[in-house]
Amino acid sequence: MRRRANVWLVIVALVVAAPAVAFARPGGGQSFSGGGSKSSGGGSSSRSSGGGSSSRSSGGGSSSGSGGGSPLGGLVVLIICAGVVAVMKAMNRPTGGYTTGYPGNARPYVPMPLQHYVQTKPEVPARTRLRALESHDPAFSVIVFEDFVSALYTEVMMAAGQGVLERFAPYLGDGGRRILTTRPLHGVSHVLVGAMKIDAVEGLEANATHVTVHVVFESNLARRDPASGHEQAIYSMEKWSLRRAKNAKSRSPDKARVFGCPSCSAPLEQILAGKCKYCGNDVSTGAFDWVVVHVEILQNLDRGPMLTGNTEEQGNELPTVVDDRARGRMDELARRDTAFSYSGFLARVSHVFHTFHATWSARDLGAMRPYLSDALFTTQTYWVSEYKRQRLRNVSENATVLSVELARVTSDTYFDAITVRIYASCLDYTLSDDSGAIVSGNRSQPRRYTEYWTFVRSREAKGPARVDQACPRCGAPLAINMSGNCTHCQAKVTSGSFDWVLSRIEQDEVYAG
Repeated sequence: MRRRANVWLVIVALVVAAPAVAFARPGGGQSFSGGGSKSSGGGSSSRSSGGGSSSRSSGGGSSSGSGGGSPLGGLVVLIICAGVVAVMKAMNRPTGGYTTGYPGNARPYVPMPLQHYVQTKPEVPARTRLRALESHDPAFSVIVFEDFVSALYTEVMMAAGQGVLERFAPYLGDGGRRILTTRPLHGVSHVLVGAMKIDAVEGLEANATHVTVHVVFESNLARRDPASGHEQAIYSMEKWSLRRAKNAKSRSPDKARVFGCPSCSAPLEQILAGKCKYCGNDVSTGAFDWVVVHVEILQNLDRGPMLTGNTEEQGNELPTVVDDRARGRMDELARRDTAFSYSGFLARVSHVFHTFHATWSARDLGAMRPYLSDALFTTQTYWVSEYKRQRLRNVSENATVLSVELARVTSDTYFDAITVRIYASCLDYTLSDDSGAIVSGNRSQPRRYTEYWTFVRSREAKGPARVDQACPRCGAPLAINMSGNCTHCQAKVTSGSFDWVLSRIEQDEVYAG
């Protein structure tokens, strides 16, 4: 599934002069960027996801870094257009590192001892630097921020499609609104964020009063032409600049996708010309929440995802990007939760990996719902639906985890996040429903690949990672509805409140730490 239509957290879109092709697989394989790089998911996501997302995303979603896509919802996404890429060398897996060996599907998942590893990260990514906002706003969480921004993008684009863009005036500055109103968005009925990357951050200096974050989105828009009634798929890459006061109070995870008055949470209908009738505040200034101050269109192409084609893997031979604080933070996590163990966490990683591949090949992600953030699940669901629509089935057979290396551990006000690099292989091919013939991939030659997967869990959660088929809250047989809630106790299992959920899948060649 490596390079199929990837999500997430993830999905793929490469934009080059050559014909566009998108590839996806569970957890990755789609390239959302140019030059053959895969998207990262979300949920979720950088190439992140939500998101995605990813069969190569993810997640949500999204930008590089852990927490891609937000765990919360975070659903999200990934999409389209991939092009010709250079043939890569055979994979040479790096040695050393915080590594866990895994011999294959036929044997138990028995992790090796934690080992010494080295720091290889070349520079501090914008997503990491954004965490400095926590010193001004202790409630700030990059994970929650990404979930909010992904949801805001989706809601604003949908509102523009329905002709009610002014509804979101509290979140749109003059510059952002002016550009959005001039775009041909009328008739947009579906928005899927395939990748989301925090590209740059300004205003973190001590004397600055406002902070600005530049976020690059890659999305797929479904639009029905008002005149002809013809439906078209549009690939869009755009940069949104969001600004807010440093001392504004951030949203909590449960409010990340709820849009109302940024000051008092009154319904949007109570806001007229930027002023709330309930609290009386001018709420479109960035004093209370993020406001879109500028939108730059980077790519806009009338084309949808093509799900057949073959693209070589890239990035397998790159050394693992390891945060030199990862091991210390892992030890600190174990001290806070004495029932936690790295080996137990890796067992859950393996369980999620194999469940993901099995459900992807079956084109039914129901069994994966408990393990994916909302954003990443949304993205992956999109790709499964697209395969069904095109009467294709992407198969990842004999999926095997070869090894796992620890890359990053982070904690914020709400979440702990662990990012690992997974080395894996599988037979990856796509079948036609009509003829049964292979239309892409190889049914006999395994495809080797690596991806960075980020799992998140609430800081308040305690206990060993689970691999049994039981609700992590009430212990009842695992039965999760499509909203991510246990059908027995109604707890939101996919929020990360009780156990580790996959929120971001990022490609090795774009992951920056």
